[in-house]
Amino acid sequence: MRGSPSSETRKEAGERTIRLSIEKLVYGGYGLSRSENRVYLVRYAAPKELVDAEILEERKSFSEATVKRVVIPSPVRRDPFCPHFGECGGCQIQHIDYPAQVFLKEEILTETLRRIGKIKDVKLLDPIPSGQETGYRVRVQLKVKGGKVGFFRWRSREVVEIDSCPLVHPRINGILPGLREVARHIPEIQEIHVFYSPTEDEFLVKLITPTEVDRNLISRLKEDLLPAEVVGVGNYSRLRLFLNRRYFIGRDHTYVKVGKWTFRVSADSFFQVNHTLWERFIEAVVGDVSFRKALDLHCGVGFFTLPLSERGNFVEGSDSNPSAVDDAQYSARINGRDNTVFVKSDAYRFLKGRAGEMVDLVVLDPPRGGLEGGEGEVLVKSRPGRIIYVSCNPSTLARDLKFILKHGYRLEGVRVVDMFPQTYHVESVSYLTLQE
Repeated sequence: MRGSPSSETRKEAGERTIRLSIEKLVYGGYGLSRSENRVYLVRYAAPKELVDAEILEERKSFSEATVKRVVIPSPVRRDPFCPHFGECGGCQIQHIDYPAQVFLKEEILTETLRRIGKIKDVKLLDPIPSGQETGYRVRVQLKVKGGKVGFFRWRSREVVEIDSCPLVHPRINGILPGLREVARHIPEIQEIHVFYSPTEDEFLVKLITPTEVDRNLISRLKEDLLPAEVVGVGNYSRLRLFLNRRYFIGRDHTYVKVGKWTFRVSADSFFQVNHTLWERFIEAVVGDVSFRKALDLHCGVGFFTLPLSERGNFVEGSDSNPSAVDDAQYSARINGRDNTVFVKSDAYRFLKGRAGEMVDLVVLDPPRGGLEGGEGEVLVKSRPGRIIYVSCNPSTLARDLKFILKHGYRLEGVRVVDMFPQTYHVESVSYLTLQE
């Protein structure tokens, strides 16, 4: 079956197979099965199907397996459209019809909120599917190893070489040959990060290497191998999850237009990855709100903050990333938003510094770890009338909602915003109000 692991992986697993009935899809992109009092998490499975699965790893509480043969296919199973599916780890659920993907993510979100958050009655609002199920990504992180440029295998550090990726914007695919040539001239390169602005037709490229690369070499490669639309190329080092900029050749920022708003986006700032959802995502968060004062935590370049500024008297955004805060401040000026202020601060210190102030609305968009470092405690002490929580991780969302609901808030509803089709990632927006 296309989509099964490589022959090397099967050999390591010892070719042990078992017939399993798949109950449902769970977070991580696995099909869940139970057999003889044991739980199996099965890669590349779909709900309500019978498969022969190969055992990859046995743990104390469950076994991990992968589909070797589909005996009775799921009604929602389809042929994957990418030839790298099953080798490349970037996609986990490409073998499932797209409408079913959105529905299954709603089920995963609801089940997680019930199991971890102990929220019995979850009101699901209408989901927001991606405008396209392919070609939606404007940001990509390519891995480079052993002369290969591509992505890691599922839970592996082995690089699967790709010619193109159907999930990324076609313009990014168009510069992959040039990037591959750049990697050939810099043998020590480990990663290549690309950001593309579809409204400006401009690229920013970051080259991650363990040691500094000669500026003249990168400047020459930029001019000789990459199109003029690559406005800047930087050299970076990596320390665990953090990138450190050594230098940048050319311009280190571009602009992105979303509806009436123009955002400056620098190479070291974050911007929402799915360009087909930008306007609808803003509407899902900003929608019908009104306020005298609002706070936007983890605000990035002001993606939600600037649109929020039209809905109330005053809004403050905070982020710990200085590049993002600089971009947000600049964007507020060019959009004429003088009722908006941005502060470089982590969410905990920012909230604590506003203790006692009257705040009507707090918008949260934390990283995958959710609310951390006492952020939840100071949030509920601030007693904002409304909280809008944007999440990219159902588990930490459930944990945080459980805490917030214990402190006088009511969950009005939750909606899935499918930022990442073909993957297990579940983005959502939760709406909470303070009970009188």
